[in-house]
Amino acid sequence: MSERTWNGPTLEVIGLGLAGEALSAEARQALDSAELVIGAPRHFEALEQQGLDVPRRAHFPSPFSALWSLLAEHSGQRIVLLASGDPLFYGLGGHLRKHLTAEQLRLYPAVSSIQAAFARIGQPWQEAEVVSLHGRPLSSLRAALKVNRWFATLTDAHSHPAAIADELVAGGFGDSTVWVAENLGTHEERVSAHTASLLSESTEVFSPLNVVIFRTQGAGGVLPEFPGITDAAFSTDGDEAGRGLLTKREVRLCVLSLLEPRAGDIGWDIGAGCGGVAVEWARWNPYGQVHALEYHAERLTHLATNRDRFGVIKNLHIHEGRAPEHIAKLPSPTVVFVGGGGRDLAAILEACWARLPSGGRLIASAVTEDARMALHGFSQIEPAQDDEWIQLAVSRGDRLAGQRLMRPHLPVLLFKRIKP
Repeated sequence: MSERTWNGPTLEVIGLGLAGEALSAEARQALDSAELVIGAPRHFEALEQQGLDVPRRAHFPSPFSALWSLLAEHSGQRIVLLASGDPLFYGLGGHLRKHLTAEQLRLYPAVSSIQAAFARIGQPWQEAEVVSLHGRPLSSLRAALKVNRWFATLTDAHSHPAAIADELVAGGFGDSTVWVAENLGTHEERVSAHTASLLSESTEVFSPLNVVIFRTQGAGGVLPEFPGITDAAFSTDGDEAGRGLLTKREVRLCVLSLLEPRAGDIGWDIGAGCGGVAVEWARWNPYGQVHALEYHAERLTHLATNRDRFGVIKNLHIHEGRAPEHIAKLPSPTVVFVGGGGRDLAAILEACWARLPSGGRLIASAVTEDARMALHGFSQIEPAQDDEWIQLAVSRGDRLAGQRLMRPHLPVLLFKRIKP
């Protein structure tokens, strides 16, 4: 059996609910007929508390990737894997489905810890956004925070309740109520309510088995909630806030509309600079992936800072290198934005176009006359009737001798072509 495949009988995955919650008759039958049961020590303890004996058992290996070798050793046997709550909700079932078909699995879900926690505080949760911080950077929470919304977080040692409260305070949500649900379903169960501003300063120790629920309350305004992030919010290589190699807000908004971000997109930002387009692109399309290519060391530093600042760590991938040479190392795209390129722009456009599949979108910008010539030259290689051309000439208010004036910025030419 090759790695991460399964040729044996249907794998059965049983989700264990809160302590004392009995298995369904179907799950009990699967457990009784299993020739091998794989789980964590706490899973077997939970079964023992129900009076269930599991003699044919094995623990999940460490590292977890070795699970596939363990399965290979027992191919041909009826195997049950134990999980917590609903295996398809940020759990084992989702991992298995990445490699196996639905027909190769049978799942028996139980009540999840998120469901139980909302039940404990008496709040409906159909509109809540669930954010898993388990094994993920705490700063990724910033990509989700919005005013007057319910959230639930799955935590780990680095995303403990006080650390989550710190993020809320930093985002302008210090007035939020934070509920911490510990050891749900056990004799040590405890559900407590806190104000984020006080919890962030607390030294109280919580059980590692906790779920954190909160409703964002407070002024907010620190993190953007709609496209068009102000330039000054970005870290840049300029001598003033918002200046430097950063696609300005008005142009950025037009670029985003031309990109038409979609779930499942794999996007390239070639010549990403300090990350204006890449960051907004990743933030407003959390179900797509953005790969930003930049070679300038200082701009790469600002790009990484902005990725962390706006919480788009999960879906913004930074690559150091020059185009077109480094393009071959990027995953195949569905949409490309070329915001830089200099003298190599013509070659970059051709290389990007060659990698795009049918229906792929190519968007490019030009400011200098040389770049404009490269864009026009590229458009003539395979003339198309439905190319889009937009020129933006933006003026921003300024002051001179105590009076208001409109100071013009350099015009930007935008081009879009869809591959037939």
